[in-house]
Amino acid sequence: MEAARFERNVRTESSEIFTIYGGARRIGRVDIHYGRFEVHGTLLLEVDLTDDELQQLIDQLDEELVQTHDPEREDFLVTVYKAEELGFYLAICSFATALGCWWTVW
Repeated sequence: MEAARFERNVRTESSEIFTIYGGARRIGRVDIHYGRFEVHGTLLLEVDLTDDELQQLIDQLDEELVQTHDPEREDFLVTVYKAEELGFYLAICSFATALGCWWTVW
């Protein structure tokens, strides 16, 4: 597998979300949460990877994203899921008219 490319979607004080691309194709997403002594990652893969490719991707996540944020962290704990996107839902709320919120597919 060629080296992955990461595109940041969200960043807070203690977490980040990245879309992962392999070439021009989206292959997954990773949510990274920075704790005091350890970093937790949730890796959602949309493609099948061999064990070696998965380890290579986790190593790249660690080197390019986690270590640059917190080089002194003790552990990087990653949970991996095989995932399929079913849609992107957006809550539209109307507070002025008290209609509440409804969901729409974006």
